[in-house]
Amino acid sequence: MHAAGMASAVNNIEVDYASCGGSDKIVRIFHGNYSSTCELHIEISHIYMIEGDFNVSVTTVPTGSEEITAAKNWTIVNVRSFVEDMSLLVESVVAVRSNVTVSVSLSPHSQFVKYHWTVSSFDFLHSGANSTLILPVVTDIPQLQLALSDAGDYLIEVTVANEISAANDSIMIEAVVPISGLALSCDNDKYFSANATFECVATVEEGTDVRFSWNVGDGMLTHIATTNSSLAVTLTYPAAGCYNIRVTASNHFSAKSAWTIANIIENIFRLSVLATEPVLAGQLVSVTACCALGSNLTLEFDFGSGYHQLVLDPQSRAVTASHVYSLPGVYIATVSAQNNVSMAMTRVTVRVLENVADVALKTITSLIAGRHSVFIATFNGNFLHLIFIGFKMFCLLFFSAFMLLFE
Repeated sequence: MHAAGMASAVNNIEVDYASCGGSDKIVRIFHGNYSSTCELHIEISHIYMIEGDFNVSVTTVPTGSEEITAAKNWTIVNVRSFVEDMSLLVESVVAVRSNVTVSVSLSPHSQFVKYHWTVSSFDFLHSGANSTLILPVVTDIPQLQLALSDAGDYLIEVTVANEISAANDSIMIEAVVPISGLALSCDNDKYFSANATFECVATVEEGTDVRFSWNVGDGMLTHIATTNSSLAVTLTYPAAGCYNIRVTASNHFSAKSAWTIANIIENIFRLSVLATEPVLAGQLVSVTACCALGSNLTLEFDFGSGYHQLVLDPQSRAVTASHVYSLPGVYIATVSAQNNVSMAMTRVTVRVLENVADVALKTITSLIAGRHSVFIATFNGNFLHLIFIGFKMFCLLFFSAFMLLFE
């Protein structure tokens, strides 16, 4: 405690402090000798250890007559903690359409603060980062309840403030759609020949940023094709037996697994196939099948968009079927061989490329020997800039590119 007395025309003023319990303080002034123009100033300091709104009062009494009050006054003192350290607490990945609680850890703790929240959605797919404010709110408690309806990235910001201080923090979270409805299917056949290829497709009904992982035992993955919600693989097993095929679909929030059994039988005819691929769309692709063993064999060729049934030549032990794919893509041709005793089946992948019907070439800059010359080649609506030095080099490179294009 500290106090000071000051007065004009004051002589021999003594200040005495006496505590009356609690936080009350009494200041006595003895032997006062001052005129009616005297001003007396008394200062008292105090340290509050807790927050709150406190009533501070002052009472003056004549010396020797402490039962008589000469004057009294009071004021309210607002005591607040200084906000020094804070952080946001929330899971970095949450599920859409679920309740999410965002909490504030504050030190020192204060009950006289306001929490000013903002939630913004972010789009990182375009140039830069575009944000959209979706929620501004003020709360009296250090928590915010959210339910995000769309998948994406969100920035949560909070400013904690009272009358004397403020602090802020922010955090980025991701809202994802949990994985549901995982299904696994492997063609429509119950049995597959050893060393034959067959396709398995894993599909999810819902889920964002889905990743697929496979466990195929002794099998070999030879081709993978993905879409937004599915993944197809081509498998080959070298020996007969029953094999478990397991796939797991996962994202940052959840994971689901599915499995099936592949029954691999012996390829008793030693059936093998070969396709003349890759091939351009609209051009003929040939698939040749060969059977080293077996007699009176009939071979069926299934191209997906076409079907052929041929009899195996007993001399060459081979037969060829042809088909035309009109659109580019990756196709699976299925070949089966059978007689009255048994059956074998295998598959082959056919890559069909886009057919470039015509190429147009024109100059962009003037042709000057020894300087860069720019040309543009246009085909099927796409274009490619070509830069060459010197006209002789251009002629040589253009001829090479022309030969490669129609090879």
